[in-house]
Amino acid sequence: MNINLIFSYALAAVILSGIFAYLFRVMKRGSAKYARVERQGGSKLLNEDFMAMGYWWFEPIGHWFNNRGFTPNQVTWLSLVCAVIATVCLATGSFGIAAWFMLFAGLLDIVDGLVARLSGIQDPAGAVLDSSLDRYVDFLFLAGLLIYYIDSLLFVIIVMFAMLGTFMISYSSSKAEAMQIEPPRGMMKRSERLVYIVAATGLTPFSLAYIESEWDFSPALGLPIFLVICMFAVLTNVSAIQRLKALGIAARHQALEKQ
Repeated sequence: MNINLIFSYALAAVILSGIFAYLFRVMKRGSAKYARVERQGGSKLLNEDFMAMGYWWFEPIGHWFNNRGFTPNQVTWLSLVCAVIATVCLATGSFGIAAWFMLFAGLLDIVDGLVARLSGIQDPAGAVLDSSLDRYVDFLFLAGLLIYYIDSLLFVIIVMFAMLGTFMISYSSSKAEAMQIEPPRGMMKRSERLVYIVAATGLTPFSLAYIESEWDFSPALGLPIFLVICMFAVLTNVSAIQRLKALGIAARHQALEKQ
């Protein structure tokens, strides 16, 4: 059994253990409630119950970092370090290891906000840093896959469209904030993309070992991650267009109200 398959089995065991632990919590005390989850809202691709479970998992980790004196900015930078390692692993086809570091990067991106609230540190510069490094992390994950698929023009184009849609969704959110307009809710938000890409990356070693072992692709296709990137290439751009259209309508109404 290769090392990436071992890492994927370990990741599956950890996630299943976390799910059972949360279900036990729900049976005893009901679902966990978080203001941020209610504010962001769920979608067809990631509902609020699943998001609440994720926050419930990560909350003790936030307390751990806070109790040991980590600042929110330090946690944010650590998230970027994990993303860089994950990118190298993606580029070299080490999907099982990559999934762990992608999970760490996403986890720390949530934990930095938890640490900020627990420590009472409300730093506008830190918020800018967090938002900026989020964009770098988004780019790095897709850049790693771009390098992995570099010998296939079709695959490269698909990853590039996924990258374009990802950044257009981020742009629409930033534009809405600058215009003081509530950004329209849509699919393929960052939390949804992280969940799907981490899950697909973790499943890819299983596919390579048990489904694709005799397929004649160079590099190996990696069916789960390939399908998710195809989904990103389509849905992120559809969502971005819908969001930008809604912003245009809201901006026109805003301008008419000021006249």
